[in-house]
Amino acid sequence: MNKITDIIKGSKTIQEKAPIINEVADSAKALNIKQIIDEAIEKIGQVNIIIAGKTGVGKSTLVNAVFKGDLAETGVGKPVTQTTKEYSKEGEPVHIFDTKGFELGNYRTIISELKSEIEKRKAEGDTKKQIHLAWFCISNDGKRVEKAEIEFINELATEIPVVVVLTKSVDTTLDFYNIVKEECHNATNVIRVLALPYETPIGTIPAFGLEELIDHTYEIVPDIAKAALAASQKVNEKITKKAVDKIIAVAASSAAAVGATPIPFSDAVLLAPVQIGMMASITKVMKIDADRAFLTTLVSSAAGVLGATITGRAVVRGLIKLIPGAGSVIGGTISAVTASLLTTGMGYAYYNAVKTAIANGSTDANSVAEDFKKELKKVKF
Repeated sequence: MNKITDIIKGSKTIQEKAPIINEVADSAKALNIKQIIDEAIEKIGQVNIIIAGKTGVGKSTLVNAVFKGDLAETGVGKPVTQTTKEYSKEGEPVHIFDTKGFELGNYRTIISELKSEIEKRKAEGDTKKQIHLAWFCISNDGKRVEKAEIEFINELATEIPVVVVLTKSVDTTLDFYNIVKEECHNATNVIRVLALPYETPIGTIPAFGLEELIDHTYEIVPDIAKAALAASQKVNEKITKKAVDKIIAVAASSAAAVGATPIPFSDAVLLAPVQIGMMASITKVMKIDADRAFLTTLVSSAAGVLGATITGRAVVRGLIKLIPGAGSVIGGTISAVTASLLTTGMGYAYYNAVKTAIANGSTDANSVAEDFKKELKKVKF
């Protein structure tokens, strides 16, 4: 991948780049798909959320309702401070920082430790490990917010964004909501949530508020954590689509840079890692497992469809440019605009294919590949 970056962004002349170009072209058939997958997943990043509130307010229920894999039950916890544990699960890009013992009256200790931890992580400069926001949970059915809770929320909100989550919001009155909103004036929002359906003598109250919570959280987390939030949550399809849009836009921009590089044969070679990385990122955000074999199957499917269209023509034009005297007459490479449009079309074709596969309950490589081929044939390149 470093050689690819050297070709696209390097300051060397075409003649100086020639040995690098030849080396990349020679190895084009042996692209390190595993490395591309790993790099794409790494770019998804990580989102770190503090979950605070008294015992019994429904923090674990909320976490399990919002995030994949029953994180509150199956995640591995490690101490961060005397009062806080960090929970995570392998393969999931969300880390939950759960505060303990708030109801014991030691909120000053908790807030002090959290602020120190937040500042320490900021100073270290690794945005992936910084704590991005907090959800403070208050039980709506208790109709009581303590002075300590108000002070905790307003003080923590001077360090990171804090969302107040009113859990167990069964009733429809807004009196308590309005009180909390007025008192917790530093919070970015107060959101009423019912994490699970609630049975009553006259019927079932459906769960609500989770989509709104994730929607608001997505807006306030830094850009570095948005894809991770989208990949880890399971309740808001709109957020998933926003993350996919961003992934495709970034890939299209990278593809345009490749297309703008006037190097014979390099464009078709260099587009492949961009597009494979894009598909790997979309796969992760859309919450299906992918390995080298999975993406190899998809790439082969794409090549089969595109071979008769723009990709096939691009390779032919690249080869023609290597023939002395022919390049000025017939040559030319993929333009920046064409490369961008090609990548965008592939991205949305793949997104639609994965959606179809998930809806049908068939997310194995061959099923997704068949849907991908169908979607690619609809795209006008």
